[in-house]
Amino acid sequence: MKRTLGWNVRRKMRALDPTCDADEIARLSLVTLNGKSRLVYTLFTVAFIKQVAVPAMARTLYRRGTGDIVEQTIKRNDDTIVFFGQLLDHGPSSPTGRDWIERLNQIHAHFPLRNSDSLYTLSTLALDPHDLTAALGHSPFTPAELGSHWLFWRQVAERQHLYGIPETRAELRTWAQQYEETEYAPSDDGRQIVAALVRAFGQRCLPAPLRRWDAHIIGAFCPPRLRDVHGLPVPGPIIHTIIRLGLAVYVHTLALHLVPTDRSLAEDFGDKRYGSRPPADVGYQRTRG
Repeated sequence: MKRTLGWNVRRKMRALDPTCDADEIARLSLVTLNGKSRLVYTLFTVAFIKQVAVPAMARTLYRRGTGDIVEQTIKRNDDTIVFFGQLLDHGPSSPTGRDWIERLNQIHAHFPLRNSDSLYTLSTLALDPHDLTAALGHSPFTPAELGSHWLFWRQVAERQHLYGIPETRAELRTWAQQYEETEYAPSDDGRQIVAALVRAFGQRCLPAPLRRWDAHIIGAFCPPRLRDVHGLPVPGPIIHTIIRLGLAVYVHTLALHLVPTDRSLAEDFGDKRYGSRPPADVGYQRTRG
């Protein structure tokens, strides 16, 4: 496996055009430079926790306890990351990217998803990697990278046939905040899903002695209102300080990290765990069981 310094990845991104080369910058930023499995899984876990703070989405995912999100939590999460990994590897406009987006659309067609719910899911993907880390004091992303992230995810949303997509990141953030004010509410379905997500986070990301603190650790990454909705514990000062310091060290030494030049979330969360699969074999299977 060929590796390079994070500084070289940043230099390569600076040489690219943030608009014309947005897909490649998004890949280099989100995958090559910051695609460490534990970090990716943690941020995606919080994104899922945010989505099920909306009772309508929680009900769709829980399905009276039969949903993949509670029956096969880790695999379901891995499959979701595989979809986004494929899009980041190939670009949403590529033939491969179009095939994976079409598969997403096929899955979503089975469920009563509102356009606003899909837009909110988009906001968790486009905004949260920066917003969640910045809230802890240190984001690993530059303004140019963030602009390219948004152009990448906006393309995905357009190919998913969403409408009313905000024009800018700032407009999307305002829209998402208003959506949360209107839609967030406690639900038993949501809390059951969160319990499964927290257990899966502990199993995937934490050494066994720390798993008793899994809810406190993931709670440190969650905004206060999100913790309140799901009844998650407020992290104590020791946990909060350790996470902030760990993130600070990670961000400020990122240029010195040796990162794999060919890193792929689709491989790390898919092929290496479940073998190579076509789009039709990934995600929700209507005839399962």
